[in-house]
Amino acid sequence: MTGAVSTLEDLRRFVRSLLARRWIRFGLVGGAATLCYALLGLLFVNAWAMPLLAGNGLAYLISFAVSYLGQSFWTFQAGGGHRAMLPRFAATQAVGLGLNSCIVWLLVRFGLGYELAMPVAVALVPVFVYLLCKYWVFRRTRGLNASGNAPEDVKA
Repeated sequence: MTGAVSTLEDLRRFVRSLLARRWIRFGLVGGAATLCYALLGLLFVNAWAMPLLAGNGLAYLISFAVSYLGQSFWTFQAGGGHRAMLPRFAATQAVGLGLNSCIVWLLVRFGLGYELAMPVAVALVPVFVYLLCKYWVFRRTRGLNASGNAPEDVKA
């Protein structure tokens, strides 16, 4: 029985070591947000018979919130400054969408089939988005308070 216990403990250590890597957490949050978007879209449009654009838009907004909250609190552990981080995150997501579209368009334009162009974009764009999130959206900046502003001078 001790062999099973040590195997379980080894598995726990392995999972903890994976989750200690920020890029793994980034991928998990992105996957969860994508799954949230897909399932809610199906629920809203197919099960609840919401109009297509309304149901899809609501699913997207909820998945955006899942992504932002997961990335800010779990992946990057950014404690505050949401007034500055949220617009940067939204801009990063828009840039990611634009970059994805450009990569797919260019690759298809140069003769690659869409079914091959899409995986290339899906592999490249998250790397770029991760770097933007790490170095711009959720960067740790000294001297900023929770609202993302420089603190006022305190007189002793």
